[in-house]
Amino acid sequence: MKITILNGSPKGNESITMQYAKFVQKHFPDHEFIYHNISQKIKRIEKNKDIFDKIIADVESSDGVIWSAPVYTLFVPTQYMRFIELIHERDAVKAFKGKYATVITTSIHFYDHTAHRYMNAICDDLGMNYTGYFSAEMNDLLRSSGRNKLLIFSNNFFNSIENRTKPQKRFQPIVKKNFIFKPEKTLKRVDLKGKKVVVVTDNNDQESNTAKMIGKFLDSFTEPVELVNLREINIKGGCLGCLSCGYDNVCVYKDDFTSMYQSKILPADIVIIATELNLRNFSAKLKEFYDRRFFLNHRPEYKDKQYGVMVSGPIDQMPYMDDFFQGVVEWQNTNIVGIVRDESCDQDEINRGIQQLAENCISFSETGYCQPPTFLGVGGKKVFRDDIWGQLRSVCQADYRYYKNNGLFNFPQTKYKNRVFNSTIMLLTKIPGIRKKFYKKLNKVIYQPHKKIAETR
Repeated sequence: MKITILNGSPKGNESITMQYAKFVQKHFPDHEFIYHNISQKIKRIEKNKDIFDKIIADVESSDGVIWSAPVYTLFVPTQYMRFIELIHERDAVKAFKGKYATVITTSIHFYDHTAHRYMNAICDDLGMNYTGYFSAEMNDLLRSSGRNKLLIFSNNFFNSIENRTKPQKRFQPIVKKNFIFKPEKTLKRVDLKGKKVVVVTDNNDQESNTAKMIGKFLDSFTEPVELVNLREINIKGGCLGCLSCGYDNVCVYKDDFTSMYQSKILPADIVIIATELNLRNFSAKLKEFYDRRFFLNHRPEYKDKQYGVMVSGPIDQMPYMDDFFQGVVEWQNTNIVGIVRDESCDQDEINRGIQQLAENCISFSETGYCQPPTFLGVGGKKVFRDDIWGQLRSVCQADYRYYKNNGLFNFPQTKYKNRVFNSTIMLLTKIPGIRKKFYKKLNKVIYQPHKKIAETR
């Protein structure tokens, strides 16, 4: 059978992700494999329709498609998302319909689940038979267990094609609502109290709900608020994954993104994202913003800021989007003030939501409030902490210096009193009598300190 591999790594043939596909090809020589380096050649694909048409023709003549990409900022790379946009813009959806699809990603398992849910939704919308995903830790190919899992997974994919199985769709077609937001006149404006507020948007339609929500938000303050429209900034492309910034946080691109980020985003007390959802996500242009901030690597540059979102579109039909907006900042000790959405089609509710967002972002910024992180933040911080201490230390040296200087290598195993205590208790509880007394009194021992604090004025 014929398999088309759409490689989403900006590094092309020299990417780790591509080696997973090559490994599959080597072990299944009876099949024909065709490769296209999508992200690496996205500019040429955009400009030259013949190149795009060749990719689509190969997809159309294939039995199966392997979407192969690294995970960049909780989703796939900017360039890959732009290709997905082109599929719809150039009416090429029919070429994918009925084809068998699978997704292979490489990452350090930081929000790879959101990337896979997004790609699952894309495949369902294209009418493909989505057979599942393989989410590899980037070095799994170096381990025999990882290679064996990949071979079993690949064999299941080929068997699905051969047996013409019909997998159940997870995501139903998007139901769009024809709703026009009407912003109310602001009766009570909010004092900025010296706080710097920046609104970042990818909006390109001044009549859109996104534009009107932005207008309402800007009008909610007594003083002007900075608006950054990414479509008006010279940004040459998405992150290349070259890791050259790992040593000193200097990006290889020579455009206006880094200076904009350093002069407008980093000094801000409050960052608001305003966007419209389409094709199961926000635009590739906004994803470019998130990917290019990687010149700061895994540094929590949003620490102690307030972060809010205004989103137009069917976000409730894209459940992974809430995880994205919360997870992308929660690991940085950033407070997410709220997500205002127009999906309810309730004018009063949306207007109140925008007003409340304006009020809360200032009041929370004044008090320095940061909501305790959920698993999205705690888990993310631990993934970065462990990998920067370990396998990423020599590459992301700027990260290592920052984490070391700011006490972010907070491994609980270094608390020696806890280690001695735990070792002693584990030894003593081997004795049945002591074990029985220990567990009988355990709850009281645990809750007493908390009870004392709760009852103390």
